[in-house]
Amino acid sequence: MQTIDNAFTMKLKRFPFTRLSIQNTVGWKKVNAYIEVGQPALHRYASKINGKPMNAITEIMFNMVTTAHLLGGTPMGKDQTDSVINDKFEVHKYDNMYILDGSVLQYNPGVNPSLTITALSEYAMSLIPAKTGNKKKSIEELMG
Repeated sequence: MQTIDNAFTMKLKRFPFTRLSIQNTVGWKKVNAYIEVGQPALHRYASKINGKPMNAITEIMFNMVTTAHLLGGTPMGKDQTDSVINDKFEVHKYDNMYILDGSVLQYNPGVNPSLTITALSEYAMSLIPAKTGNKKKSIEELMG
C-alpha cells in the first residue's frame, strides 16, 4: 500500500450498455501507475532474494495500474442456481455461513482491495442481528 493522495471515480453508465466506468482523474490529481518511492524498494528486495525486478507492461506503456490480488469466484445472486451467496453475504442453504473475502469482488479495482473487503465485511456484519438474552457487561462490572 502507498500513501500518495489520489482517488478513482466509479460511475454506473447505462448507455449504450450498462457498465461500471472508472475514471482515473479526480479533480487535479491523477493516479499514477509508477510510484517513484517503490522502484528503489523493488530493486533492493530483488537483490536480496536474487530476483529480477520487473514492472507490468500496462503500467509502463499506458500508465494503467494493475494488481496481483486474486479476486472473484463467489458470485452473488438470489439463489444457488447461479450464485454462491446472497446480498447479505450468506452462503445459500447453509445457516450462519458467510463469505467475506476477496472472492466476493467480481472485478479487479486495480489497487489493493483490502479496504474494500474491510468495508464490505463491516457492512455484512451490520446486517446480523445482535444476540438476544445476553446482557452485555460494562467495564466496571467486568473489573469488579
